[in-house]
Amino acid sequence: MTEGSRPVIGAEFVQARGRFGSALQAAFSEFERVMRFAAGTLSCVLLACAQPGLEARVQALEVAADREAVIQLIHAYAHGIDSMDEALLGRTFAEDAVAEYKGVNFPMDLRLEGFDAILAWLRSSVGHRESALPWHFMSTHLVEIEGDRASLRTFQHNRHLSGVGLYTVKARRTEDGWRIEELRLEERILDPDLLERLNTRPTS
Repeated sequence: MTEGSRPVIGAEFVQARGRFGSALQAAFSEFERVMRFAAGTLSCVLLACAQPGLEARVQALEVAADREAVIQLIHAYAHGIDSMDEALLGRTFAEDAVAEYKGVNFPMDLRLEGFDAILAWLRSSVGHRESALPWHFMSTHLVEIEGDRASLRTFQHNRHLSGVGLYTVKARRTEDGWRIEELRLEERILDPDLLERLNTRPTS
């Protein structure tokens, strides 16, 4: 049907066009929803893949920090005994710490139980050394960390005694930080004259 020269658009066509437009809009909305879901899923997958690596790096940094803190214990110990800094030593040892001092080629065999006993022996044996600092040099550290426990092996050079030694330390994490719970020194004297005097000195 035409009106003059123009076709007459029927009501059915208008309704069909409306339904098509609604359907097209619904399709675009569904497409957008699907794409958002896909993007979210992909993000989750990427984060899940990256997370284990991130956790491993964080854990490695934590272990490195613990390792450095344990190394600082043996340095604090060296400063403490050379300057007889009792407060520093108190922040280095656990209250129930055990210390052993062994002579490899000269007579020394001590086992001290508890920080008070360790401190008393250090006062009597190295408390007079303030004018001859430093005595001890610590180097070449090997540290193993297992949770709240750590082990340390470090070499010592005692310049005044011309001595070398190996310190073996066990440490634990406390509320106040890392503390030495076991310390063992195996020391060897290199100076032959001093070694002879030590080995011929009367023992009481």
